[in-house]
Amino acid sequence: MPEVSEMVWNDFFSHFSLNADGSRSYDDVQVKRNAVFADAKGHRAQNAIENTVAEGLFSGVTDTSFAPNTSTTRGMLMTVLARYAGTDTTGGATWYEKGMEWAKTNGVSNGTNPNADITREQLVTMLYRYAGSPTANGKLDNFSDSASVSSYAENAMQWAVANGIVNGSNGKLNPQNNATRAEVAAILMRFCEMSK
Repeated sequence: MPEVSEMVWNDFFSHFSLNADGSRSYDDVQVKRNAVFADAKGHRAQNAIENTVAEGLFSGVTDTSFAPNTSTTRGMLMTVLARYAGTDTTGGATWYEKGMEWAKTNGVSNGTNPNADITREQLVTMLYRYAGSPTANGKLDNFSDSASVSSYAENAMQWAVANGIVNGSNGKLNPQNNATRAEVAAILMRFCEMSK
Protein backbone atom coordinates (compact mmCIF):
# COMPACT_ATOMS: atom_id res chain seq x y z
CA MET A 1 0.00 0.00 0.00
CA PRO A 2 1.49 3.40 -0.92
CA GLU A 3 2.29 5.76 1.93
CA VAL A 4 0.70 8.73 0.15
CA SER A 5 -2.41 8.74 -2.00
CA GLU A 6 -4.33 11.31 -3.98
CA MET A 7 -7.42 11.85 -1.89
CA VAL A 8 -9.82 12.91 -4.59
CA TRP A 9 -9.35 9.96 -6.93
CA ASN A 10 -7.62 7.11 -5.11
CA ASP A 11 -9.37 7.15 -1.78
CA PHE A 12 -12.98 6.40 -0.99
CA PHE A 13 -13.67 9.78 0.60
CA SER A 14 -12.44 13.00 -0.93
CA HIS A 15 -10.21 15.31 1.06
CA PHE A 16 -12.15 18.38 2.04
CA SER A 17 -11.70 21.61 3.94
CA LEU A 18 -14.32 23.04 6.23
CA ASN A 19 -15.12 26.66 5.41
CA ALA A 20 -16.27 29.27 7.91
CA ASP A 21 -19.83 29.07 6.54
CA GLY A 22 -19.97 25.30 7.11
CA SER A 23 -19.52 24.36 3.45
CA ARG A 24 -16.75 22.04 2.25
CA SER A 25 -14.05 22.63 -0.36
CA TYR A 26 -12.55 19.62 -2.17
CA ASP A 27 -9.03 19.61 -3.52
CA ASP A 28 -6.10 17.39 -4.50
CA VAL A 29 -4.19 17.61 -1.22
CA GLN A 30 -2.15 14.52 -0.44
CA VAL A 31 -2.73 13.00 2.99
CA LYS A 32 -0.73 10.05 4.31
CA ARG A 33 -2.78 6.91 4.83
CA ASN A 34 -0.82 5.98 7.91
CA ALA A 35 -1.22 9.44 9.39
CA VAL A 36 -1.67 9.85 13.12
CA PHE A 37 -4.73 11.96 13.74
CA ALA A 38 -4.48 14.06 16.89
CA ASP A 39 -8.25 14.53 17.00
CA ALA A 40 -8.89 10.77 16.80
CA LYS A 41 -6.64 9.76 19.70
CA GLY A 42 -8.81 8.51 22.52
CA HIS A 43 -11.98 8.84 20.42
CA ARG A 44 -14.39 5.95 20.92
CA ALA A 45 -14.06 5.20 17.18
CA GLN A 46 -10.25 5.47 17.08
CA ASN A 47 -9.81 1.82 16.07
CA ALA A 48 -12.40 2.11 13.28
CA ILE A 49 -10.88 5.36 12.06
CA GLU A 50 -7.38 3.87 11.93
CA ASN A 51 -8.61 0.68 10.23
CA THR A 52 -10.71 2.40 7.56
CA VAL A 53 -7.88 4.82 6.76
CA ALA A 54 -5.37 1.95 6.54
CA GLU A 55 -7.74 0.09 4.19
CA GLY A 56 -8.16 3.17 2.00
CA LEU A 57 -11.85 3.57 2.78
CA PHE A 58 -11.37 6.93 4.45
CA SER A 59 -8.79 9.68 4.65
CA GLY A 60 -8.03 12.52 6.99
CA VAL A 61 -8.86 16.10 6.18
CA THR A 62 -5.14 16.82 6.75
CA ASP A 63 -2.13 14.72 7.70
CA THR A 64 -2.94 15.23 11.39
CA SER A 65 -6.72 15.78 11.50
CA PHE A 66 -9.56 13.36 10.80
CA ALA A 67 -12.48 15.60 11.90
CA PRO A 68 -14.31 12.65 13.52
CA ASN A 69 -17.30 14.69 14.65
CA THR A 70 -17.93 16.33 11.27
CA SER A 71 -20.92 15.11 9.27
CA THR A 72 -20.74 13.14 6.01
CA THR A 73 -22.73 13.88 2.86
CA ARG A 74 -24.93 11.53 0.86
CA GLY A 75 -22.70 12.07 -2.18
CA MET A 76 -19.66 10.94 -0.21
CA LEU A 77 -21.33 7.67 0.73
CA MET A 78 -22.58 7.07 -2.82
CA THR A 79 -19.03 7.58 -4.05
CA VAL A 80 -17.53 5.33 -1.36
CA LEU A 81 -19.89 2.48 -2.20
CA ALA A 82 -19.33 2.89 -5.94
CA ARG A 83 -15.57 2.68 -5.44
CA TYR A 84 -15.95 -0.22 -2.99
CA ALA A 85 -17.82 -1.99 -5.81
CA GLY A 86 -14.89 -1.34 -8.15
CA THR A 87 -16.43 1.48 -10.17
CA ASP A 88 -14.19 4.22 -11.56
CA THR A 89 -15.65 7.43 -10.18
CA THR A 90 -13.31 9.84 -11.94
CA GLY A 91 -14.74 12.42 -14.31
CA GLY A 92 -18.17 13.94 -14.40
CA ALA A 93 -19.39 17.47 -13.86
CA THR A 94 -19.08 17.11 -10.07
CA TRP A 95 -16.82 15.00 -7.86
CA TYR A 96 -19.79 12.80 -6.88
CA GLU A 97 -21.50 12.46 -10.30
CA LYS A 98 -20.13 9.00 -11.16
CA GLY A 99 -20.86 7.68 -7.66
CA MET A 100 -24.37 9.09 -7.80
CA GLU A 101 -24.99 7.51 -11.23
CA TRP A 102 -23.72 4.16 -9.93
CA ALA A 103 -25.95 4.41 -6.84
CA LYS A 104 -29.03 5.11 -8.97
CA THR A 105 -28.24 2.38 -11.51
CA ASN A 106 -27.69 -0.21 -8.77
CA GLY A 107 -30.68 0.72 -6.61
CA VAL A 108 -28.54 1.89 -3.69
CA SER A 109 -29.98 5.42 -3.72
CA ASN A 110 -32.22 7.55 -5.87
CA GLY A 111 -29.35 10.03 -6.08
CA THR A 112 -31.17 12.93 -4.49
CA ASN A 113 -29.56 15.56 -2.26
CA PRO A 114 -25.91 14.53 -2.76
CA ASN A 115 -24.66 17.59 -0.86
CA ALA A 116 -26.97 17.01 2.12
CA ASP A 117 -25.61 15.49 5.29
CA ILE A 118 -26.50 11.81 5.53
CA THR A 119 -28.56 10.57 8.45
CA ARG A 120 -27.80 7.34 10.26
CA GLU A 121 -30.89 5.65 8.81
CA GLN A 122 -29.98 6.79 5.27
CA LEU A 123 -26.46 5.42 5.75
CA VAL A 124 -27.79 2.06 6.94
CA THR A 125 -30.37 1.95 4.13
CA MET A 126 -27.72 2.49 1.44
CA LEU A 127 -25.56 -0.27 2.94
CA TYR A 128 -28.60 -2.57 3.15
CA ARG A 129 -29.43 -1.96 -0.51
CA TYR A 130 -25.78 -2.44 -1.46
CA ALA A 131 -25.91 -5.82 0.31
CA GLY A 132 -28.93 -6.79 -1.82
CA SER A 133 -31.69 -6.01 0.70
CA PRO A 134 -31.31 -9.29 2.62
CA THR A 135 -33.86 -10.66 5.06
CA ALA A 136 -34.20 -8.38 8.06
CA ASN A 137 -34.71 -10.11 11.38
CA GLY A 138 -33.28 -7.80 14.02
CA LYS A 139 -35.39 -6.42 16.85
CA LEU A 140 -35.63 -2.67 17.31
CA ASP A 141 -37.83 -2.82 20.43
CA ASN A 142 -34.79 -2.63 22.71
CA PHE A 143 -34.06 0.90 21.52
CA SER A 144 -36.08 3.68 23.14
CA ASP A 145 -36.29 5.67 19.88
CA SER A 146 -37.24 2.78 17.57
CA ALA A 147 -40.50 4.55 16.70
CA SER A 148 -38.50 7.35 15.07
CA VAL A 149 -37.08 5.02 12.40
CA SER A 150 -38.71 5.98 9.10
CA SER A 151 -40.82 3.26 7.48
CA TYR A 152 -38.51 3.04 4.43
CA ALA A 153 -35.55 2.32 6.76
CA GLU A 154 -37.14 -0.23 9.12
CA ASN A 155 -35.92 -3.37 7.33
CA ALA A 156 -32.48 -1.86 6.83
CA MET A 157 -32.18 -0.92 10.49
CA GLN A 158 -33.39 -4.38 11.60
CA TRP A 159 -30.78 -5.97 9.32
CA ALA A 160 -28.02 -3.66 10.59
CA VAL A 161 -28.87 -4.38 14.23
CA ALA A 162 -29.09 -8.15 13.65
CA ASN A 163 -25.67 -8.16 11.96
CA GLY A 164 -23.95 -5.92 14.50
CA ILE A 165 -23.40 -3.14 11.98
CA VAL A 166 -25.30 -0.71 14.20
CA ASN A 167 -25.20 -1.07 17.97
CA GLY A 168 -26.89 2.13 19.05
CA SER A 169 -25.74 4.53 21.73
CA ASN A 170 -27.17 4.73 25.24
CA GLY A 171 -30.12 2.57 24.21
CA LYS A 172 -30.92 4.70 21.14
CA LEU A 173 -30.49 4.26 17.39
CA ASN A 174 -30.58 8.01 16.64
CA PRO A 175 -31.85 7.31 13.12
CA GLN A 176 -32.59 10.95 12.30
CA ASN A 177 -29.20 12.24 13.47
CA ASN A 178 -26.57 13.14 10.90
CA ALA A 179 -23.85 10.49 10.69
CA THR A 180 -20.44 11.80 11.72
CA ARG A 181 -17.23 10.75 9.99
CA ALA A 182 -16.38 8.63 13.04
CA GLU A 183 -19.77 6.90 12.94
CA VAL A 184 -19.45 6.26 9.21
CA ALA A 185 -15.95 4.82 9.76
CA ALA A 186 -17.23 2.50 12.50
CA ILE A 187 -20.29 1.38 10.54
CA LEU A 188 -18.26 0.89 7.33
CA MET A 189 -15.67 -1.18 9.19
CA ARG A 190 -18.37 -3.47 10.61
CA PHE A 191 -20.09 -3.70 7.21
CA CYS A 192 -16.83 -4.63 5.46
CA GLU A 193 -16.03 -7.25 8.11
CA MET A 194 -19.51 -8.74 7.69
CA SER A 195 -19.18 -8.72 3.88
CA LYS A 196 -15.93 -10.74 3.84
